[in-house]
Amino acid sequence: MVEKTIRIVVAVGLSVALLGAGDAGPAAIGTLYLAAVTAPLVQYDVREMRLPDALVLPGAAFVVVGAVWSSLRTGGWPVAVAALGCGVAALVGFAVLAAGGGLGMGDVKLAAVLAGALAAVVAERGPPPGEVAVVVGCWAVLTFLAGAVVAWAVVGGRRSRRLSAELPFGPVLLGTFWGFVLLG
Repeated sequence: MVEKTIRIVVAVGLSVALLGAGDAGPAAIGTLYLAAVTAPLVQYDVREMRLPDALVLPGAAFVVVGAVWSSLRTGGWPVAVAALGCGVAALVGFAVLAAGGGLGMGDVKLAAVLAGALAAVVAERGPPPGEVAVVVGCWAVLTFLAGAVVAWAVVGGRRSRRLSAELPFGPVLLGTFWGFVLLG
C-alpha cells in the first residue's frame, strides 16, 4: 500500500510540476507518461537491476504522439524532427557505450525515450534546432557525470572491499531528465 501511494504521489507531483513549469503543450504528453512511470522504474531498477520494456517502450509511443500533435498544431515539423533525431542519436550513442559494458539495454532504451521527450518539450518552446540538440547533449553528458559521482560515492563507501555489484543507472537517467525538464 505504501509503495502504491509513493508511486501516485511522485506521478502527480511531477505532472503538476511539469504543467506548472510553463508552456507545456502537446509535446509534454511523453513527459507526462514518464511522470507516471518514474517511481516504478526507479523502484524496479534498484530492486532488479533492470528496466522493464513494459514500462519503457510505451514511452516512445507517447513521445511520438506528443511530438506529432505539437507539429500538426504549429504547422511545422521541428518538434517531431527534434524528438526523433535526439531519440535516435541517444539510442545509437548509448548502444555504443553499452557495447563496452556497464550499461544495460534497458538503460539504452530509456535514454532514447528520455532524449526524445526532452527534445520535444524543448523544441516546442521554439529555440533553433541546434539549441535543442545542445540541451539534449548537455543532459547526456551531465547524466554520465552524475552517474560517475554516484558510483564514486558507492565505491567510497566500500573502501575495504572491491565493488562487486552493478549499480542501477535508470535512477540517474530519470533524475537528470527531470532536472532538465523542470528547471529549463
